[in-house]
Amino acid sequence: MANNGQTDTAVLVAMLSERAAVNVRLALVADAQQWQLHHGQVTLDDDTPVKERAWRYSTASFLELRLPGPTVAALLRGDEQDIHGLHVVVPGPLPSSASISRLRGQQEWDRVTTPWPRTEWTINRDANTLQPGHDLLVGDGPSFLNFNHALRAFLHQRPHDSNAGRSDLWRVVLPQRAGWLSQITIGPDLLTAVVDGEALDGAVLELSWGAGNERQSVDGAGAYRFELPHGLAHDSLLMLRHAEQWLDWRHFPAPTYGRARDASVVWEQPGPELELLLANGEGKHLECTQEVPEGDSRKQMLKTIAAFASQDGGTVLIGVQDDLQIVGLPEGSNVDKQVLQVVGMIRDHLEPVQSYESRVIDHDGKKVLAIEVSGRGQMHAYRNGARPEFYVRIGPNTVPARHHEIAAGFLQTPTATTF
Repeated sequence: MANNGQTDTAVLVAMLSERAAVNVRLALVADAQQWQLHHGQVTLDDDTPVKERAWRYSTASFLELRLPGPTVAALLRGDEQDIHGLHVVVPGPLPSSASISRLRGQQEWDRVTTPWPRTEWTINRDANTLQPGHDLLVGDGPSFLNFNHALRAFLHQRPHDSNAGRSDLWRVVLPQRAGWLSQITIGPDLLTAVVDGEALDGAVLELSWGAGNERQSVDGAGAYRFELPHGLAHDSLLMLRHAEQWLDWRHFPAPTYGRARDASVVWEQPGPELELLLANGEGKHLECTQEVPEGDSRKQMLKTIAAFASQDGGTVLIGVQDDLQIVGLPEGSNVDKQVLQVVGMIRDHLEPVQSYESRVIDHDGKKVLAIEVSGRGQMHAYRNGARPEFYVRIGPNTVPARHHEIAAGFLQTPTATTF
């Protein structure tokens, strides 16, 4: 989770004014003889060379370049600036405060994941500012169906990822490279944490669980080990800290199946990983079934997968009973054939195409099929014949989505009709 708060926007202006240069991405909308800022992203203290880009259309322009800090500070204040041959204006007045979030390493936020922690500030735009049109964009850059597709492609290389637009006018990112956890390897009796960073003097690495904790002094980048005589305890917390300030951390209530998979965490043996997942029981993010379902049970599984995809993800485990006993897939069954069977069900009955991964987990000689579904905040439908049906997850139950939930999933305003 992000640590959220507020900060004075004047602090951001001052920080930018002190930088010789910063990396910037701007999305602009044509406004008479000038260009109004729709969204700007700034990365502080990043000396990575920028490959400059300029996508220009008659009604919109997208720029990526390196600019003097004072120039960007002036834009943030609302001052007009000439940038890359364009006269840029910023809708105002500037809000007095900005939202601030501090994120750990490998934490996805707004489609961005970095190995090191970071601090992000966001400033939302006024609802009355100029909005982009929905016309085709044809010009110096790639062609797009509309402005939002172009913006998502420019920022994330995912033009069709979601129907979502942006409410933020500015997003400012400050990498926190003092120290971070670059890889955590968890075995049945050992946790190894690889620490990296630029200011590790005096840092401490701490592993905490319900019954106690262990600490190690960090004397520089490298690998640090914690013995796990009883395996990794449920709800463990691994913290890299300096005095009372955290540098980076990882929490292990259970593996994050189905959601943003943490690339820095490696499980040497999947058995303990599966046991931690099951320790939480069935819930919003987990559904268990004993075997590849047929008939009504198949429909229920597909509805659950649609619900996972429509919200923030989840996992279906096939080979686990409702009482969480691991029974495995039937002995002698063709596992590859069963995987293809489930993949075919998803392809034939769910729209749009889900973002999911299927994998087989070995546990004490038993094989469990995990269908890990990523959620992107866009409604996905279970198609029963020609009729699309929409579902959400409420605790351990999959239920039909209400009208306002469907509308929110498509970013529409619901009518007065209630279900």
